[in-house]
Amino acid sequence: MPIDIISRVLYDGPEVIPGWEYVKVYGPVVAGLGALKYYCGGTTNTWERDMHGKVFIVTGGTSGMGARLVYELATKGAQIIMLVRSTEDAWVVDYIEEMRESTNNGMIYAEECDLASLHSIRLFATKWLDNQPPRRLDGVLCCAAESIPIGKAKQVTKEGIERQLGINYFAHFHLLTLLGPSLRVQPPDRDVRVLLATCASLALAEIDATDLLWENRRYPSKQPWKLYGTSKLLLGLFAREYQRQLMEYERKDKAVCNVRINLINPGLMRTPSTRRFLSMGSVWGLILYVLMWPFWFLVLKSGVQGVQSFIFALSAPIFIKLTGGNVIQECKIVTKVRKEMDDEELQKAVFQNTETIIATLEKQAAIQRKRNEKASEAKMSTKEKERREDVLVKPETPEELEYKLNKLRSQIGISTSSGMPLFPGDSVLSQPAKSKKKTGKKN
Repeated sequence: MPIDIISRVLYDGPEVIPGWEYVKVYGPVVAGLGALKYYCGGTTNTWERDMHGKVFIVTGGTSGMGARLVYELATKGAQIIMLVRSTEDAWVVDYIEEMRESTNNGMIYAEECDLASLHSIRLFATKWLDNQPPRRLDGVLCCAAESIPIGKAKQVTKEGIERQLGINYFAHFHLLTLLGPSLRVQPPDRDVRVLLATCASLALAEIDATDLLWENRRYPSKQPWKLYGTSKLLLGLFAREYQRQLMEYERKDKAVCNVRINLINPGLMRTPSTRRFLSMGSVWGLILYVLMWPFWFLVLKSGVQGVQSFIFALSAPIFIKLTGGNVIQECKIVTKVRKEMDDEELQKAVFQNTETIIATLEKQAAIQRKRNEKASEAKMSTKEKERREDVLVKPETPEELEYKLNKLRSQIGISTSSGMPLFPGDSVLSQPAKSKKKTGKKN
């Protein structure tokens, strides 16, 4: 049958094809749309790497691009630790179970680490580092990002940082610097890769090293992408400066640094963050987004297409030979970047100022928590205080349980310290060396 049609077309022309009139009219349109869809889908990664037994910490792994990346790595046998706001959330529990079943991988876990709280990040890092021998870590994948719709009022984190800057930049800065000891002690033959999600919006960024919190400038509610882009550019400056610090660190075994930090631009994707931004966070905007869905389907990448550059950066062997701090897009290294990415003095200044800001905010938050605890204790009745102090009475809240456990530990001579300060300057680690020697404590 096909041969007959082909022969007739050759002798009599294409008019003999059934429905040729429709093909002639709509064929070019369909072909054009197909070509547009193919082009917007981006490049596909062709590298493969064995992920069995490898351990990755992932932020933003419960939705959008992060969820797809977790799925891809889990199907390859990797162990995933997803950082979530709360491990007691029933939705998170169900999500983890479904991910384990769909990937046939039981090594998917969730740890509590709210990126909107510097204190929560420090608690997670303290827990992660408090282990001997050091835990295995093959990479940290920073996919979490906050995008505020146009026209919305300024939103802040628990420490009062503008939310886009707080989650996209300060949270990941804090997480990775706290995990520095874990990154540095990984065996020299281990290929450790840290990937930070970025995007083209950094072209709209405005950097002021003396005003990283955007306090001296008016919040641009009509142009929130300025702060989003600034957070991504700051992340890029941090990646290059932190990579230099890791390369300059002298290991005890004299081995070369085996940690590489790179920035990944996945392109425009159909993610909840993109949907929220395009819909402007309103019902009417969401309706418009739904009506324009065919267009978004054509020009925006799917989750599978968006993670290709991430998989490429994790799999291609060339990156362990490069210095790090590269921007990767469409499975290629981008050579044209903003001039700030080559300004080492600016990168150092931003890094130091960020450290100072985080230390100050953590101290202020710790003082406030202490005041709240004292105020809460002052409001407690005599019976409540007696119940709290009695270790034989069943605790009613997690805080009460922790209080009683610490009391039991102190009674039997077990230290209640986690081994790291809960905020800078509040630990024996910050004492002078002579004082440490007298108490017999070691680093």
